[in-house]
Amino acid sequence: MYDKSYVEQFSSYTNLIALMQRYSDFQESTMDVQMAASEVLLENTIRTNCYILKSGYVQITDVSRYGDSYLMIGAPGKIISLPIYNSELPQLIEIKALTDVVVTRVDFDFLRKVLQLEDPHNYVTINYLSDLRKMLYHEVTQNTAVVRIRIIKLLIYLADSLGMRAGDYMVWLPHFLTYEVLAEFAHCSKPHAVTILKELRGKGIIDTHRGQWAVLDIRELQGLLDE
Repeated sequence: MYDKSYVEQFSSYTNLIALMQRYSDFQESTMDVQMAASEVLLENTIRTNCYILKSGYVQITDVSRYGDSYLMIGAPGKIISLPIYNSELPQLIEIKALTDVVVTRVDFDFLRKVLQLEDPHNYVTINYLSDLRKMLYHEVTQNTAVVRIRIIKLLIYLADSLGMRAGDYMVWLPHFLTYEVLAEFAHCSKPHAVTILKELRGKGIIDTHRGQWAVLDIRELQGLLDE
């Protein structure tokens, strides 16, 4: 088995950039791209590029002739898209900035060369697939649950994966979370999301401060799944 913390550290943005900087063609093969909140970038991933999120949060969607399919939330330091098999690549992905973001665009042939030489154990690919597996599992379970449970599970996921601990049980949720974003990710209407959050707030499980949501006691939120 692999050491999770080591694989994550090896795959971090800082380490990936350091590995790429060892090569003389680094400057010509990479570029930082700034996006304002709500800005959308459409990228044909089969073409030439891979994206690594330097700062901020994005929503990634597979856009195809069969309809849009939500893929994952990208957090700082995460690889947005990493081609594994040519035959299985999305034809087009939509990168939507949930906050102001900076993404590092990397020429894929250059990145592939670096990973082949610097990552013979495929730690970066393993970490990317692990993140993607967790996101896809979350999406599948969301689609089979009632709205209230979908929202509770989404809040727990955001707390566990993207939240900031403020004590033993209190967790600040990512500041991009709004009623609109919650409703979109939970596949429900905004009024329905507002009603459920009002219930959770009334129970003292969540609250807001200066516009940012916080889970006051993650144990109580998780306990709602057993009711």
